[in-house]
Amino acid sequence: MEKLSVIIPVYNSDSTLERCVNSVLSQNMDNLEIILVDDGSKESCAKLCDRLAAGHSGIKVIHRNNGGLSAARNTGIEASTGKWLSFIDSDDEITPDTLSANMEWLESNPGTDLLEFPVSVHYGSDDSYLLSFKPETVTGVNVFPHWIKNEGYTHCYAWNKIYKRELFDNIRFPQGETFEDAAVCPGIINLCKSVRYSDKGCYLYYKSAGSITLRYTFMNQEPLFRNNLKLFNMITGQGLDEFLRIRLWNVCLNLLTDLYRCKDADTLYLSANARILNSAKPGPSATLRNPLSFRQKIKTLSAWLIGVKTFCYILGLKKYP
Repeated sequence: MEKLSVIIPVYNSDSTLERCVNSVLSQNMDNLEIILVDDGSKESCAKLCDRLAAGHSGIKVIHRNNGGLSAARNTGIEASTGKWLSFIDSDDEITPDTLSANMEWLESNPGTDLLEFPVSVHYGSDDSYLLSFKPETVTGVNVFPHWIKNEGYTHCYAWNKIYKRELFDNIRFPQGETFEDAAVCPGIINLCKSVRYSDKGCYLYYKSAGSITLRYTFMNQEPLFRNNLKLFNMITGQGLDEFLRIRLWNVCLNLLTDLYRCKDADTLYLSANARILNSAKPGPSATLRNPLSFRQKIKTLSAWLIGVKTFCYILGLKKYP
């Protein structure tokens, strides 16, 4: 089997790292490289990385100064030697044989560029749910439209995927930003000539109360809106079904509303982007014919009636804590 490099960024994750690494070691694979990128962790966590590597020849440790999740992932990409890449966050894990079963499929289908497998989102919490896929392979010019149609932008996770290493030849995660996955995933999908959606295995995505993405500050949440708006502009004029654009426009409206709710929001930024969304807002007829939820239809129609800026301002009066 071709070598798979699994990149695990590590930052002060003493309590979960061993569980994470053991879940990768349980994959029943010989040609496996595990790269622990210690992103400036405290001494106890750095030593744990070294101890895990000392106990298994397939584990490599890189100690670096703290630079954030993107920088750690980029370091791992540059150090990887496998034909295939996958990412796992150090507080998550994967179920047994997830990687091995999907790598077996990839070995039998060498033209595939990327494979995505199921996720148990917020695993172990009261609001957990399963993101699953009907097994199918999408090829050629259908790859990107299929991804948009199935709202792949709502699960732009770097993990729960196996990538051909060459997809990252000219792509890196943006440093210093949250939701870095949303910046990278559309470009990766655009490069793919064949994508496999798999029902094999599962990524266990734990809900972390300390996650920076759950902090509703303007700086934390702005990249998610910006990258979705960039994607919306990207698909405009590509001949995609108008309904697909309306669904993504609606996502952007919700994210802009979230920014209005941030106490530290940049008002000039909000106004400028409200004008951009307003200029592209869908009309009532198209909105009513779109398979949006009733609530989203009401929101979209309200924004059409009173304007995006006024709509977001009113909903944004209730600020996040």
